[in-house]
Amino acid sequence: MQFIEVTELAGVRSAVIRFSKPGTGLQFLLFPMIHLGEAGFYREVADLLRRRCDLVVAEGVGEGSSGANALVDSYARLDRHERLGLVVQDIDFDTLGVPVVCPDMGGREFEEGFRRLPLKERAVLATVVPAVTAGMRLLGTRRYLARHLTTEDLLSEAEEAAADFWPGLDDLVMRRRDKLLTRALTDFHRASADRSDSFTIGVVYGAEHMRAAADALVGLGYHAADADWVTVFLLEPPEGSRARWA
Repeated sequence: MQFIEVTELAGVRSAVIRFSKPGTGLQFLLFPMIHLGEAGFYREVADLLRRRCDLVVAEGVGEGSSGANALVDSYARLDRHERLGLVVQDIDFDTLGVPVVCPDMGGREFEEGFRRLPLKERAVLATVVPAVTAGMRLLGTRRYLARHLTTEDLLSEAEEAAADFWPGLDDLVMRRRDKLLTRALTDFHRASADRSDSFTIGVVYGAEHMRAAADALVGLGYHAADADWVTVFLLEPPEGSRARWA
């Protein structure tokens, strides 16, 4: 199963995947997110959430974690950069007109986990990540940004290597938060699987979290019924991209 696709012609695309199960009107619509993209991508996702979803499960670590802020800053500093013409994810969930729940980790819990990371990992984060971000601001291109964004149901070699290099960070950012997400999806299934009317739950999380979400839904008897592709960004900035930031 493919969540994020990167091709020369279509650029970076996200697969919005509908999971359904025989005998229930409950459906789940997965939105694999890249947190830096064209403004039009986030507008299209917001529009799909309004039109197709009755409830939204959204990613978002609570406030109060300097560690989480540092990780977000690694891509937030590229927001509206002239060469890239991309923006940070900016969906205003309060304006969707549907209920939104956030089962993600609280800020204090994340900060406690961040402070317990091995010293080596924290040291590399403090030095390498700012340097990479600065390099992207100076010389980065969309093609460079897209080179490792392809996301499928199986880990790539690069992702496996990253998880081995950052075992503490992988556990904090991925595994522990995946458990919270899959627990929420399981709870919604148990509470609503007997309904006969159509009810769609949108799941808006980073693409790498979609493996856990899809595995949990398959384990509950759901299957991927269909998918629609949404463009995150093209590999070359369109003319006048800055004008479309607003």
